[in-house]
Amino acid sequence: MEPTRTFGTVMETPRVPKVTITPDGSGFSRAMQQEDWGQGETEDASVRRKLSTSSVSSTGSSAVESEDDLLSDNESKSKGIVMLEPLLDTGEQHKPWWKLKTMVQWPFSAIQKRKLNWVQLAGHKGNFKAADEGSILKKFSENEVQSFEKLKGDALLPFVPLYHGVVERDGESFIHMADLLASFDLPNVMDCKMGVRTYLEEELVRARERPKPREDLYNKMMEVDTEGPTAQEHSQRGVTKPRYMQWRESMSSSSSMGFRIDGIKKCDGTCRTDFKKTRSEEDIIEVFKGFVEGDVNFIKSYLTRLLAIEQALKTSEFFKQHEVIGSSFLFIHDHTGKAQVWIIDFGKTTTLPEGHVLKHDIPWREGNREDGYLLGLRNLIRILEVMSS
Repeated sequence: MEPTRTFGTVMETPRVPKVTITPDGSGFSRAMQQEDWGQGETEDASVRRKLSTSSVSSTGSSAVESEDDLLSDNESKSKGIVMLEPLLDTGEQHKPWWKLKTMVQWPFSAIQKRKLNWVQLAGHKGNFKAADEGSILKKFSENEVQSFEKLKGDALLPFVPLYHGVVERDGESFIHMADLLASFDLPNVMDCKMGVRTYLEEELVRARERPKPREDLYNKMMEVDTEGPTAQEHSQRGVTKPRYMQWRESMSSSSSMGFRIDGIKKCDGTCRTDFKKTRSEEDIIEVFKGFVEGDVNFIKSYLTRLLAIEQALKTSEFFKQHEVIGSSFLFIHDHTGKAQVWIIDFGKTTTLPEGHVLKHDIPWREGNREDGYLLGLRNLIRILEVMSS
């Protein structure tokens, strides 16, 4: 077992929280109050920044996860809520746990600075752990590991998280990768899910084998669109999984534009995942404007990066030979003017049969395995070009 990871310097030993993502997002959220932490008078920017880069948005994976993804029946989402719990037992009576938005402010005074033993982090509980400063551990996925191995030497390598291999921690295997937020100061993060669909063809086939109407999917559909269910679905108060999967894509811009905005986390701690019905170009532009707060320089930086990614995709052997499903573009910027876009999430990226290649820019018909990845990228580029001008 690896030793406990440590950061910072040792002074006093007040209560230090670890960060765990709650699976249901229940409870309340509020801004952290000074009295919650004792006598702190000033914020320490470096400590606050270290936590922000170890937060839910720095997984090297999906930065702000979508509110629901019904492709895995037992998967529950965090909805951007973080729970703080004491890491060390100092013998004193601890206050109740607090829930707040994903950006956690650390108003420690200089006296209260201490070594941070570790920060427990999870997108789904247990999926992520802290590693060395500047890196993160993500729960093992065979597809993702194979993708990282194949990307070595590929034209896409400069645009994916740096991969450090597979490590064992607490009896489990994890992918060791770079923390994409490590070089940012209180970053703003947007997750755009790429492609015309976020489910594999075999997932659709498996779901059809058990077409049982599900009340939970009916309720989720009703939350977004009360006119979504058919008369029969209303009467049985149930929606089958294949029906929900395809409806979900049609409600957002995925099926029409080849990408959708899944979530945004701002530097002030606000987190949004209410983009299920964001599908028109006008609505997408408004979301981007809010994300960059009207700063066209960030739009231009993002556009430059997307154009470079497009050029790399044209020569990438990896891209030609893989069906890329559920992958995202991670947009990151901060108040210093720095902005980047990264390609993340390869858990559903699958190798094509030998001799089979995809174009990634033609319509998907079941059986052709086309993912529409390039359609989404080109629409993103076009939208940012409109905004930059």
